Amino acid sequence: MSQFTDLVRSRRTRYAIGNNTELTKEEITARLREVAREIPTASNSQTSRLVLVYGEDNEKLWDHIMEVQKDVMPEGMWEMMSGVMLGAKGAVGTILFFEDLDAVEAMPAQGERAETYKQHNNANVQYASWLALTELGLGANLQHMNVGHKYGFDKGILEMFNLPANYELVAQMPFGSIEGDANPKEYIADDVRVQVIGE
Repeated sequence: MSQFTDLVRSRRTRYAIGNNTELTKEEITARLREVAREIPTASNSQTSRLVLVYGEDNEKLWDHIMEVQKDVMPEGMWEMMSGVMLGAKGAVGTILFFEDLDAVEAMPAQGERAETYKQHNNANVQYASWLALTELGLGANLQHMNVGHKYGFDKGILEMFNLPANYELVAQMPFGSIEGDANPKEYIADDVRVQVIGE
């Protein structure tokens, strides 16, 4: 197996994460910046923005998210997800993944195509960031604790961290030391997932 395949296999959704690591904020930040710089984007548009939140600011972030979500999340889901949010609050930090809507507007493509491209841009950097964290020996999970930019959920976070109003929040990735096993993972058949046509 290649080192890359081993890394892909090691990347798992981990909810049991903590703050027990010898890695510094500077080391983690440097690795994520290095990876984000090389991410492919449609027409080299470079629309994605990562905001890394550490320490007390991370706690503040998740307190805010929990306060918002308790009012909009269905009760059954709240019971399941509130523990995930508490775990995120106690983690090393969180990557906030944004799209810079001004940069999206400047892309050659517009309308539905631009919407698709920006989502692809952000998905690329999300996955690469997750692999980078895995390579550092950290666990992470990907969350979408927002009801969308157009509904104003972003506003509190943008104001909290003095971020531009044209940043659209796409996802959050809390990360930290691995404090428990990942849940078992089931796989569909390889020939269903990857089909081959031609000789």
